[in-house]
Amino acid sequence: MTDVLRRGRLQLLLLAVLFFAPLLAAVLLYFVFPQWQPQTYTNYGELIVPARMLPAAPLLDADGADAGGTALHGKWSFIYLGAENCDAQCADKLYQIRQIRTLLNEKRMRVQRVYIAPDGAALERARAVLAPEHPDLRYYADTPAQDYRRFFGGHDPQALYLVDPLGNWLMVYPGNAESKGILRDIKRLLRFSQIG
Repeated sequence: MTDVLRRGRLQLLLLAVLFFAPLLAAVLLYFVFPQWQPQTYTNYGELIVPARMLPAAPLLDADGADAGGTALHGKWSFIYLGAENCDAQCADKLYQIRQIRTLLNEKRMRVQRVYIAPDGAALERARAVLAPEHPDLRYYADTPAQDYRRFFGGHDPQALYLVDPLGNWLMVYPGNAESKGILRDIKRLLRFSQIG
């Protein structure tokens, strides 16, 4: 009976060691030996650390009415800040994000493309020019105080901003970012995220 009891305790102790050893190793590697943490990242875009909530100010729709505080919630959003007029670079960027969204296949419904014009007049001009080629593009005008331009400001004018379905700004892509890298990032996010 004592041999069976000793063997049972030894098995229990071995199971406890097998369970707690990886946890202890992870804590030691993270807190005690941070120099062993990887210095490279797998994301292509520039990660915003910590993620920042979008401004509380509502975007304006084509009629100048409040589009609602949750216009950018519920889906992953690629946001492009348009200028007074959509030039060739603007058209190229919108085409790029349309192609990226198309390549997501069945998951494309979880992603939306958003064009934010500086004001209502620029929104009308952009919509008149872009709507035939980009019927699924969502058009908004910035607030009179330019809250969204100030929030995202300081980046390349052709930058692309990625916002999660909860309204957190997660990443920024420079104007010269390649579609392959952006597509890889959004596919990874959609695979691991259950929101949106």
